[in-house]
Amino acid sequence: MRMKAIGGLLLLLLIALPETAVAQPQCRLPERITMAPCPNLGREEARGQKGEFDHYILSFSWSPAFCATEAGRRATLQCRDNRFGWIVHGLWPQYAERRAGQRWPQYCSPVPPVPEPVLRRHLCTSPDPRLMQCEWAKHGSCSDFVTAEEYFAAQVGVATRLTLPEPRPGQSVQAFTAVLLAANDESHGRHRLERWHLRVLSGPQGIRELRICLERDLLRFRAC
Repeated sequence: MRMKAIGGLLLLLLIALPETAVAQPQCRLPERITMAPCPNLGREEARGQKGEFDHYILSFSWSPAFCATEAGRRATLQCRDNRFGWIVHGLWPQYAERRAGQRWPQYCSPVPPVPEPVLRRHLCTSPDPRLMQCEWAKHGSCSDFVTAEEYFAAQVGVATRLTLPEPRPGQSVQAFTAVLLAANDESHGRHRLERWHLRVLSGPQGIRELRICLERDLLRFRAC
């Protein structure tokens, strides 16, 4: 399957629909969403100040690769109840250069939990309530966004401008990168995606993650 952004109204066709999108126009959400707190909150170091960073990374995960792992086999919503392709992992504020030995700020200030309506609205994009809570607490607290809704909506806004091809079994990072760049060659005019704007990560299950570097306005790509 190849997911192509056509506009905001077709948001789910880009990153949220499962691979059986024709037969299943929406992903299946549970009747009740558990408001689980982020388990890492208070365990990981807090550093940096809100809004004091240089650029963003938007990270996508290839769901079939995750679902092939032991952790994925326990992920009911993502890997049992649905079949996804690319999903959004997170939007991460970054430093251009290391500050006090660190590449990014995290847990910049306490934030309220992600409200259930916001979780429900974005679970077909990032299908794990606990992950969403952690991303908002760890990275959203340092971002330019005041509310969780603004933070997750910003992720979607960038994602809708991209065409993300499906990785093929055994495909190399170099081959996938070439296909990705070709799919986005004319999407943004002079701000088109280039090889130095991204990183592709692979593992035992093949291509597993895509990271795209963006300026703070989230409109322009930048070198990673």
